[in-house]
Amino acid sequence: MLTLRLLPEDELAGVADPERCVELAVPRHTEGTITVRTLRLTPADLVRLRTETDLALADIRTEVMRAEAAWRELLGEWHAEGRAAVEANELDTALLSRVLERLRASL
Repeated sequence: MLTLRLLPEDELAGVADPERCVELAVPRHTEGTITVRTLRLTPADLVRLRTETDLALADIRTEVMRAEAAWRELLGEWHAEGRAAVEANELDTALLSRVLERLRASL
C-alpha cells in the first residue's frame, strides 16, 4: 500500500530542495521480502502523478469495455448461429465445429 507523509519543517532543514516536502513510500514485493522505496515530491508533482494515473486508468477501463463489448457481440453471433441450427432440426456439424473452434480460440 502506498503511503504519503507531509514532512515536518525540522526534517526539511538543510535539505537541498525543501519544496520536495511530500514523501511517498512505495512497497515492492520481491522473492518473499518487502522493500520500501521512498520518493520525495513536490505537491505539484503529487497532483500531476494523480492526474496521470487517473488518465491511464480511464484508458484501461475504456479498452476493457471495448473488449467486453466485442466479446458479447461475438457471443451473440454464436448464440444466433447455434439457435438457427437447433431450430432447423438438422445437425450441422460444420456450424458446431466453428462454434467450438471460436470458443477454444477465445480461451
